[in-house]
Amino acid sequence: MDALKTAIQEAARLKRDEGIIRLNSCFQWREFEGDDQRQKIHQEFVYENVMYSVQRGLPWAAVAQIANLSKELLPELRGLERSEAASLIQTRLSQCVHRLSPSHHATMYDFMVQTYIHHQSLYQAFLKEEVNLNCMHSHLEIQVPPHPLPLSEGTDLGIWEKQQALKELMAVETVKLAEIHRLKEQAEAQIWEKAEVSLSDLSLEGRLDKQALESMVHSILQSEVDMLKEILIKEIRAVQELLEIRLSQTALQGAGHSSDASGFSQKGSTSGSTKPKKK
Repeated sequence: MDALKTAIQEAARLKRDEGIIRLNSCFQWREFEGDDQRQKIHQEFVYENVMYSVQRGLPWAAVAQIANLSKELLPELRGLERSEAASLIQTRLSQCVHRLSPSHHATMYDFMVQTYIHHQSLYQAFLKEEVNLNCMHSHLEIQVPPHPLPLSEGTDLGIWEKQQALKELMAVETVKLAEIHRLKEQAEAQIWEKAEVSLSDLSLEGRLDKQALESMVHSILQSEVDMLKEILIKEIRAVQELLEIRLSQTALQGAGHSSDASGFSQKGSTSGSTKPKKK
């Protein structure tokens, strides 16, 4: 144990690569013998835990235990889920001969768990001898943006914005016209349906007196009027909205003409002035 503590103290004063070599000389690395790549990862795992415990101010005897614990721990993590790995780390830290203080225990537990969990997939591939995995490559076609038009073929930003607004209003106008047409068809269909139902109720076998017939006709007409009234109200609202849309279109078109005229006059009176262009 004294030799290990001395080696750790020397490794802590050396650069990383030299420190790993110095610390490695204290152990026999039989777990992954013959596999230099996996053995190197194992050694780095031990070194990182040891150096962290040194930085956190653990006693040298406790740091030596962390070194032994880390060397034995990594191979035991093979195939374990995250919760199982965290439980194993907790158990190993609790079994230290020189019992760690609560703060040092929590510090090392958090570091070892977070380090392992963050790279769990890599460590599991390493432990299961799946380091040299086949990689899947996809060749994606790169689509460059279209070549911009010359500035002379551009459109004034203000005019372009008005054009976009007009397009939106025209789309809303189309929807509103379709709604009005649908309301008219709905009114016609409901009138015919109501009339057919009312006429089917008439008994052709018996005779109706004049008063009963007038009452029935009045009832039919009243129901049709009420039904038409509701549909007409909806149609009137739709027409009003359509008129507002067309007024907005007229206002935009008028503003566009006036801005064109003002822009023309400014170009005629002022030389060298330019406006932003929208491609």
